[in-house]
Amino acid sequence: MIEKIYIPTIKRADIQITYENLPKQLQQRVVFVIDPKERKDYKYDADYLEIPESFIGQWTQLAQTRKFIHQHGKNTKYAMFDDDLIILKRNQKYINGNSDMEKSKRKATEKEILQCFEKASKWLDDEEIGIVGLCDPGYPPHPKEYTDTQGVFCSYFIDGRKLAPFVDELDTSIRIGEDLLFLFDCMSRGMNTRISNEYLYENKSLRSIMKGKRPIWEEIEKKDNQIVYQTDDHIHAMKYIQKKYPHAMDIFIEDGKYKFRKYWKKIYNKKVELNLESFYD
Repeated sequence: MIEKIYIPTIKRADIQITYENLPKQLQQRVVFVIDPKERKDYKYDADYLEIPESFIGQWTQLAQTRKFIHQHGKNTKYAMFDDDLIILKRNQKYINGNSDMEKSKRKATEKEILQCFEKASKWLDDEEIGIVGLCDPGYPPHPKEYTDTQGVFCSYFIDGRKLAPFVDELDTSIRIGEDLLFLFDCMSRGMNTRISNEYLYENKSLRSIMKGKRPIWEEIEKKDNQIVYQTDDHIHAMKYIQKKYPHAMDIFIEDGKYKFRKYWKKIYNKKVELNLESFYD
């Protein structure tokens, strides 16, 4: 079972999209991870985890906060979701040929969301799988129920039992791109990823009501007058990751824009346990 759903959030006490779109049964497992100075502003019937004051205002506050969550959730199966997501479901006709809705995808029902969480928990029991995620809605339909060894972003189901041995070693050196660095740190240590092709996430942070509530991205975009992926901060972060894992990413310029190509199967370092009996046979 996914025991807890951690939702790191800042300056959004009045709008919690992920929480509000979860079934009541799952809302009861939510842990909002917040700045202690904002605690009085949150009125949701949920648990709260206050980050250390030493994190506040740090350049890498988000990375440190997420590591804090992983340390808190170790030895359990837990979820960590961005605070602005809606879970979608894709038509099963793309997977098994049997259509179960009129559209290609739609907002998932409460029953389907519960099934999604149950399936993620089951997948985490696979010896190799340590991180499960929902599919980006921009990806085309896939004929298989899931895809392994892929990037997982915004929505994470994590087996803290597999992460526990090295959780304190997670790198928090960069402000943005820290989600990619987290995946590379985990996959290089034998934790494989799995993406659901049936369940997707929709990020609502770009809606007008979220203006002024995206402190990291808005600050960076305003400074460089660029979309985040072409800013100096993002390029610097990608170069940091590439230096640490040179075999896992290429950085190049195409049509005047930086491109970042990831090699997921190269970064994944599958654990191999030696069977001594077969070795001596």
